[in-house]
Amino acid sequence: MQHKLPFHFDMETADPDDSMTLAVLATHPKVHLVSVSVHPGGTDQIGVVRRILQILDREDIRIGAGIPKSVANRVSDFHRKWVGKFEHSEADETAANIMAETLRQFPECTLLSGAALTNPHALFETGAFFSRWFCQGGFAGDNIVPKEYRLEKFDGKLTCPTFNLNGNPLAAEALLSIPMKERRMISKNVCHGAVFTKADAELLVPFRNHNKGLRLFLDAVELKEKALHDTVAALLAIDPSKALWAEVIPYRKRGEWGCLEAEKYPERPASLITTYIPDLTDLWMVIKP
Repeated sequence: MQHKLPFHFDMETADPDDSMTLAVLATHPKVHLVSVSVHPGGTDQIGVVRRILQILDREDIRIGAGIPKSVANRVSDFHRKWVGKFEHSEADETAANIMAETLRQFPECTLLSGAALTNPHALFETGAFFSRWFCQGGFAGDNIVPKEYRLEKFDGKLTCPTFNLNGNPLAAEALLSIPMKERRMISKNVCHGAVFTKADAELLVPFRNHNKGLRLFLDAVELKEKALHDTVAALLAIDPSKALWAEVIPYRKRGEWGCLEAEKYPERPASLITTYIPDLTDLWMVIKP
């Protein structure tokens, strides 16, 4: 029997790629998705997450919310076109409690974060945290990324705003400064080059009937062709060898993020950050069952 990596996914719903990533993780043969937390965790967000998991026969997955019972609308028309009607729902527990519960059961569980770091920080404040964390967010500038690997729009930059880290920058600074067994960041300058096209989807179509999550993911691609930031992070959490990485010290300066070379600051806890994905098609094929 194939060993499965236990995962917790902290997500939001403003962008479709979080929900598409959920579909991949929930049924991936190398992943045991134990639990999910949602930022901020409104009843419409919990409802659409439950609907996705229901379609995939994964109603066993526990769901946490950062702000339970919030009724603000944070689910897009895309979600309704994709999964149909769904009922508003409440989470099983707070996000921090769900993550703590998961860690007690699976101490080596991987945290994949695709949202502002409010929920993971709430866990950290309880005195617990994951030993393996893949964070979608951060920026590797010219001092980290070789010239030949840079996207043109980021060439010449050392820092850049990044959405998830700026969603709660104080939480991000706190969590990026603690010692950890494995902490990897999926940089903005890599994610923005990772557009999943309908041509890429064609390569996965032969496998769609072998996996419900893949089938649901491909249904979403038919509605929207886009850069899949959180999906890239998830696939690299499954197989980190698909990217090149640099050891860095992340930092924030005037609302933007960058990285220092870790070798110059040996006293500070380091992270790994993506610098380049050599073969994007090879990465997308990690999705297949």
